[in-house]
Amino acid sequence: MNTCVLCNQPLKNHLNLSFLFSRQKLQEKFLCESCKNKFEKINPTNVCPGCFRPQNSKNYCEDCKKWQKQYPQMELNHEALYTYNKIARDYMDQYKFQGDLLLANVFTNDLHTYLNKYQKDYWITPIPLNYFSKQNRGFNQVEVLLKQAEIAYVPFLENIRQEDSQSSKNRFERLKTPQPFQLINMDTFQKSTKNKILIVDDVYTTGRTILHARLLFEKSLPSHYEMKTFSLFR
Repeated sequence: MNTCVLCNQPLKNHLNLSFLFSRQKLQEKFLCESCKNKFEKINPTNVCPGCFRPQNSKNYCEDCKKWQKQYPQMELNHEALYTYNKIARDYMDQYKFQGDLLLANVFTNDLHTYLNKYQKDYWITPIPLNYFSKQNRGFNQVEVLLKQAEIAYVPFLENIRQEDSQSSKNRFERLKTPQPFQLINMDTFQKSTKNKILIVDDVYTTGRTILHARLLFEKSLPSHYEMKTFSLFR
């Protein structure tokens, strides 16, 4: 019997006769119902239109207003699936920092359903780790999430930062982080008619990392390129 990847409680599949006699494939479960229900899906009707922060107003939040003032040419259009609550933080700690790769399967269906619609027209590219973080963890958590969800992507960004990861910084330090990225594989753009880019990250906190990526693309590509950003958690 399988167990929940977060709390280790036994997992049970409740099957009825109609399912047993159907040709449907039984989907593997990774979370118990108790843990699954603790993840809070974001209601897209009650969010900041710039960063997808859950709120009662449909106006830009104070953080996005500051970003707009700093980068008036940028159109903020981020989307996310889940709020970054306690169980989401526990999940990311166990997955990203403890290296429990089995956890990459938890959101496979959700990520595939959401991102699959972009695969035809968009270049999908993940936020990369710097060399030191990649060496310590042994994997890029965003790339693994995309692979498990069967979402094709191209690594257009390289992280050249020579310091600690963003996760080790406080909010003020994150906001002061200099541009950590450079573009790679740019010849791929010239071989395709695609002119849309979706930048994918695991968690949106201050928005500094995603904005760095957007700014780099906007400075390097023609103005007709359309850009969106996405994260699993917000």
